[in-house]
Amino acid sequence: MSIGGQSKLYDKITKGRSIKKNYKEIAITTSIQHNSKINNVSQFFLKEGPLAVLPFNKKVFSVVWSLSNSFYRDNKKLLKKILSGKITDLLTNIKIRKIESIQSFPIKLNLKTKYFKKNILILGDGLHAVHPMAGQGFNLVLRDIKKLSELVSKSLKLGLLFKNSFLLQDFYQSRKPENTILGLGINLTNIFFKDNKYFYPIKKTILCNISKFKFIKKISQIVSDRGLTT
Repeated sequence: MSIGGQSKLYDKITKGRSIKKNYKEIAITTSIQHNSKINNVSQFFLKEGPLAVLPFNKKVFSVVWSLSNSFYRDNKKLLKKILSGKITDLLTNIKIRKIESIQSFPIKLNLKTKYFKKNILILGDGLHAVHPMAGQGFNLVLRDIKKLSELVSKSLKLGLLFKNSFLLQDFYQSRKPENTILGLGINLTNIFFKDNKYFYPIKKTILCNISKFKFIKKISQIVSDRGLTT
């Protein structure tokens, strides 16, 4: 059953146990058709907020751009024009064919600390809503589904009835650490990269040094793609 990330039903399961934060930001998302070669996921930390480019075929990529409530409100009617200009500046020699209609949603952190009640399990945005940087929230959902599938297959092979097994408890114990650590890590990354004159000197030094170490980039890519466990 799909009930969305804001359903009050979750409170009956979790008793309100969650880590919450209102970012006071709006994420805008759309897909862009183009005639260029763009194959890799990219994350840009702009003054207005982080912008992610997520290719899903050779000639189309999606964009997720996080903006302050005030910037979104003041520029709502000009967003497509502003986004087009940003993409043109960021991606060398890109030839944009079409920008689809822009969708928007409020950004909030909500990490549930209780995942199930009796035989009812929460999945998706209802379980963990995180800042939409580089699509990591979707990756968490995929890893949750993979682990649940593995546990279901194991129970079936053992001939166990789901209601008499520890399947949901096993799922909770195996997935909660990574979901919580990465959710809070994404939150800290967002704070670090926000446009802030006090953080800028430290941020510049760290980024200049990190760029010299290929193994750090490789580890970061592995964690993004596969999570903390394999």
